[in-house]
Amino acid sequence: MKKFIGLWFWSILLFAISSCSEDEEPVFVPEEEEEILITGESGTTVVNTKDIVLGVSEDDVVFEMTSTILTTSGRVTETTLNCCAMAGINFTDNGGMLAMDTLNTVEDVVLINRGTITIHTKDLVERYKDQIQTPDDPERPYTYLRLLAMFAGTNSTIINEGIINVYFDHDPSVTSTIYVMGMNGGGNSSMINNGEIHFYGNGSVATRLRGMATFGNSISAFNNGVMTAELDMCEDARMITTGGTKSNVINDGTMQMRLPGYILCMTRYGDSNLINNGVVDLTMVDLPEGYTAVGNAENPVVCAMYDPLSGGRTQMPSLVNRGRISIAIEGSERSNSVSQGYGMYCDLMGAGGGDLQVNVINDGSIKVSQSGPVDFRMAEAGFITRPAVREETCCIKLGRWNTTLRDFSQTQDLFYGQGVNMDFGGGELLLKKGEDYVDGTSYSVAPEALLYNGGRTMFRYEYSGYENFDIKAADESNVNLTWDKENNQVSLSDK
Repeated sequence: MKKFIGLWFWSILLFAISSCSEDEEPVFVPEEEEEILITGESGTTVVNTKDIVLGVSEDDVVFEMTSTILTTSGRVTETTLNCCAMAGINFTDNGGMLAMDTLNTVEDVVLINRGTITIHTKDLVERYKDQIQTPDDPERPYTYLRLLAMFAGTNSTIINEGIINVYFDHDPSVTSTIYVMGMNGGGNSSMINNGEIHFYGNGSVATRLRGMATFGNSISAFNNGVMTAELDMCEDARMITTGGTKSNVINDGTMQMRLPGYILCMTRYGDSNLINNGVVDLTMVDLPEGYTAVGNAENPVVCAMYDPLSGGRTQMPSLVNRGRISIAIEGSERSNSVSQGYGMYCDLMGAGGGDLQVNVINDGSIKVSQSGPVDFRMAEAGFITRPAVREETCCIKLGRWNTTLRDFSQTQDLFYGQGVNMDFGGGELLLKKGEDYVDGTSYSVAPEALLYNGGRTMFRYEYSGYENFDIKAADESNVNLTWDKENNQVSLSDK
């Protein structure tokens, strides 16, 4: 069943447009007999109210796309094979294969899903597996296979009010990159999830997923609903990621992930707001026995809020958590010992990043935990300078930070620094009692206890402004805080 307006736009348009005046925006609503879900007309609204299944029919719209992406090595151009459920896009013929028409772009489109979009990877992977690159065959024409539930260009709006279910049900032995995105928008666009987005399945070692993704500037990406991922195998998983700048990435809903690999729940690569007001619950697990990590997953990280620092950025909005963040690593004898877990993660990855200063604020709660025989690097916030730029530091400005009082010098899980310069001046540490805390027990709050030096002598370790740093009880109406400033010791007790 055909599901798009593109090369066949005018024939479908005759019975697909609801009545409207010259001043009204044309709206495409699926007829009972026909689903019109991919439009080549700018300034239109496409609404889905039905159940759509992508990846099981030869009528699925498969096309080439050339994109520029941001990697740790810089911007890279790649050609991919794609398939969309809902989209604003035009096509051209490229030797018998549809290709995205970059000279006839579609803009100012509104995509609304009020039904259920279901994506299966199995049949498409089997059909095109000989055309997708693998580590052993990098000369194949397409970098990876990408499936998009909802895709639109610049100045567009993408809203999910229904359900998007993704099943990574392809052969787990496949080594090609299989990439699925729930919502993808161009510059100056808005992506809003008011419904549900779920990722399931076996996956494979090069599986990648994004709940919402964009490389454009001036994006608004809001999760007000539920987004989950639970896979046996995965390389790189992110719920909301933005590659541009001057954007807003805000979670007011729930995001849960349980899988192996590189897990960055909310990311910003530019000067954008990154705010969690809701629930983020992340668990890293091992790959199944017999499988070996590839790509990003060779150095696994799980974090709720990710901020990579490099030259070219200027304004640095605060990283803000007002909600609840839980980070866990469930390890075993097979676990990768370099696995890391953080609530907030500032990653100085390129030259010039040391000129930036990031203000970090935790008005909510961040909990990190681990299990198994391997000791993983974990902290409520991690500030990491990569070896290639070790002469620089992550420059951090501490704002308010809520946490439980504990023996920070022993747990080493409040702030972790590998090449860090923290300004404590004007910051506040708001302390509360944990479940096991005994009233009156004193613990060190010296800078070296709060900010663990994980880089030792290999990286710079600096801090300032501690004399202007304030420590309070989070609940001053019910709890007394005693601060021995001479010995940098703090204790709590009920009033």
